[in-house]
Amino acid sequence: MKNILIIAAENSAENYGSKIIEKFGQSDHKISFFGAGGDELRERGVELIVHNSELSIVGIVEVLSSILRLKKIMDKIIDSCKKKKADGAILIDYPDFNLRLAKKLRKAGIPVYYYISPTIWAWRYSRIRIIRKYVDHMFIIFPFEQEIYNREKIPFTYTGHPLIPSILIEKNKALFRKESKIRDGEKVLSLLPGSRLSEIESLLPEMLNAIKILRSEIKLRVIILKADNINNDIFERIIDSSGIEVDIINQKNRYDLFNASDAALASCGTSNLELAICGLPFVAVYKVNKLSYLLGRGFLKISLYSIVNILLKKKVVSEFIQDDFTAKNCAEAVAILLKNNKEADSQKREFQGLKTMLSLKSSPSEIIFDKLVSLIFGNK
Repeated sequence: MKNILIIAAENSAENYGSKIIEKFGQSDHKISFFGAGGDELRERGVELIVHNSELSIVGIVEVLSSILRLKKIMDKIIDSCKKKKADGAILIDYPDFNLRLAKKLRKAGIPVYYYISPTIWAWRYSRIRIIRKYVDHMFIIFPFEQEIYNREKIPFTYTGHPLIPSILIEKNKALFRKESKIRDGEKVLSLLPGSRLSEIESLLPEMLNAIKILRSEIKLRVIILKADNINNDIFERIIDSSGIEVDIINQKNRYDLFNASDAALASCGTSNLELAICGLPFVAVYKVNKLSYLLGRGFLKISLYSIVNILLKKKVVSEFIQDDFTAKNCAEAVAILLKNNKEADSQKREFQGLKTMLSLKSSPSEIIFDKLVSLIFGNK
């Protein structure tokens, strides 16, 4: 039996990690997983040393202000690795935490396998030196990243994007709308304010202000996609103070929601790819602490923020970042998608090429499982 640490600090990381754990559960290779994650990993038998709700932080200033707490969490994880004599560690995304953890793991003699590269191609390329020094093997999800890791002579495996095989529609549009009691003539708008507490508190109030403007001209049903790791009370407090009537849906039903929606207003992040793969037109937004933005802006190497625009190498999706993120701007851009079929159809056509771009014959979890078996058990 091998003891393997897994760190899945966010909803998307937990989804990806659970697929890997599932592959091991179906095999003869016995592994006991422990680490950081949420309820989904716990249900798959992972011993949670830290719940991922404790790691819900975004932004340079926010991370710095939480540095002592994060250090305690990191020390707790390392202590557990030593007690269990960990045979390896699978770190998924979340680079500000995981790259620091990788350094400690390497010093403890624990091999590090990192899934989903930090966005070195977008900003802070210098992190490649940390990866080279402390990561034994990278699993990368974007085709253009292969050139970087080849050039830097860092061992890697290209997996394709994990979203492609995981997006499944269980209910057709008509059934979802019927069960959700959506009336004839109502447009459905999905709101995706993020999966971190700081994102939700920063983005959701202004998103709801945009809804006030939109409802003055469009018959609109609004459904918020709730991150599983965020307490309901947070959403209820913000919604109640806005005076806006909206519905809330959990992550389990997100793809049915996207399939039944007419448009979305979403924070920049993995969700943007999910929306594009589902063919749902959307507007992307983001805002962090002003000091975090000023500190981070100097490291940026890109002019586009949504991963969809980055992959397509042009501004297909409207982006409103920092000071441009206003209720008025959001409402105007969303209204165009809801009223103008040409604009919505234009986005959909551009989205069609993404799925082909990010797909391989085998699923990412199969590719990762095969490589990890080789790395952990020494099977060639």
